[in-house]
Amino acid sequence: MFLRLILIILIIYLFVRLVSRILAPFMIKKMVDKAQRHFEEQFQNPYYKDEKTEPGKTYIDKKKSARKVEDADFEELE
Repeated sequence: MFLRLILIILIIYLFVRLVSRILAPFMIKKMVDKAQRHFEEQFQNPYYKDEKTEPGKTYIDKKKSARKVEDADFEELE
């Protein structure tokens, strides 16, 4: 009974290993293609700043803060 259990576990392990060796290249290729599409979409975005800049010039995007921040007064403790 114990030997049969060990044999079943070994067969399942070898089957999973074989299937993963066959499917791993396809899964990796799918992940790489998805990442490549993501980067291509990002660079085609009209808000991408590199298209605005001219060679030798710097572009600084200034964002206005929606909230006002006030300075805090601190007191020294003795």
